[in-house]
Amino acid sequence: MDADLDDQLTNTGNGAAGSAAGSAPGGDPGGAVSGVGAPGCPVLPAARSDAVDFDSHDPSLAQDPFPAYARLRSRCPLPWSRAWGGFWVAGRHAEASEAGRDGVFRTGHVLPDGTLQGVTIPPLGQTGRLVPLEEDSPRNLKFRRLLSSFYSAGRVRERMPELRRLARESVDAVVAEGACDLVTAVTQRVPGIATMRDLGLPDDRWPELVSLVHRALLAAPHDLPGARDHAQRITMVLVEELDVRREEGCSRTDRSLFPLLLDATVDGEPVSDEDILSMLYLILLGIDPVSSLTATALLHLAEHPALKARLVADPALIPRAAEEYARWMSPVQGTSRTAAGDTGLGGRTLRAGERVFVSWASANRDETVFPDPDTVDLDRDTSGHLAFGAGSHYCLGAPLARALFTVMLEEILTRIPDYRVSDRDAVSWFPDITSFYGVTSLPVRFTPPSP
Repeated sequence: MDADLDDQLTNTGNGAAGSAAGSAPGGDPGGAVSGVGAPGCPVLPAARSDAVDFDSHDPSLAQDPFPAYARLRSRCPLPWSRAWGGFWVAGRHAEASEAGRDGVFRTGHVLPDGTLQGVTIPPLGQTGRLVPLEEDSPRNLKFRRLLSSFYSAGRVRERMPELRRLARESVDAVVAEGACDLVTAVTQRVPGIATMRDLGLPDDRWPELVSLVHRALLAAPHDLPGARDHAQRITMVLVEELDVRREEGCSRTDRSLFPLLLDATVDGEPVSDEDILSMLYLILLGIDPVSSLTATALLHLAEHPALKARLVADPALIPRAAEEYARWMSPVQGTSRTAAGDTGLGGRTLRAGERVFVSWASANRDETVFPDPDTVDLDRDTSGHLAFGAGSHYCLGAPLARALFTVMLEEILTRIPDYRVSDRDAVSWFPDITSFYGVTSLPVRFTPPSP
């Protein structure tokens, strides 16, 4: 591999404060490198001497991984990374879409200890597989059918008054102060409470559960025992609630997932406690992508006043903005697959057991599919974006994520349209893009309403 390209890939996004909000993340993809950009990948010897060092855990990628993705796309359709024992990187739209839809690429991956995981490289330390995310067809479809009615577009429409109320209450709680952190006040609180209700937990437990999720995810992969410890703490909270429901039953007014899951069967058998807990754990992981998508969009709007003014003047554009911002920033940057057998992808021959990092974020910036991909364009056709994945593992919570983004932006742009970032240096990001990408703290000031 060219030394200059190697340096660029391993030292990208070194904290430039302004890079994440203008036409960046993703601004300048970097200078051309000699020998890069040939239409096909070279045939690799066993040693894969032309490999790259792409690693989604690299903290230098935290604010702006998009230039690194652009260089990988320019290199060839399917480069090989030396990180974590080696894996392929599907960063162009065609290869990412194919890997997401082709059944030969499995999310389940058996670890040396026999644990079935596989959605990240390396595993993030949870105590078992995430159902249905780390199950594959046909079994994963049976679990998806259980959850699909709960998160259907129709049910989300029924919940819109509740979600709007949550967003309005969250803004009301801080509007008189003239300042807040929009993440803790709104973008994390609203999906946090909505998720607590889905899990049958009290509204006020969301900060505790979100904190445990962060500790579990950020401990991995370098502290897997610590990651497992925090994951087990989360699981125990869910176990306690499951035990109560089994002992006391579910009331007729229970709007949580428990009545559905406790009454369900898969292959004629009741759903096991292990599978119920895994599904609940996975749903808990949905809080942060919604929060970071919304917060990152709010940061971008604060720094692009003309675009913000357009949305303030025409809130009907906000659902369209949800799709474009999802494409542009991809709160879940990528998920991993394992080849179940020898197969081909991007002109390469992949052997059974080899891993593929499917970069939804890179695919969503593919210049051949989305012209001027680093720019937020509300008039763009976003129908091909992969921010919610593809195939049988397409995100079940996508309708809810869109709805939450919409109600939070509507309330903020209606009630505090003049919000501005109060301290750009205090804006923080997830330090590891492997699980989630985006803004985790957004301090702002605004004009309180007249008394």
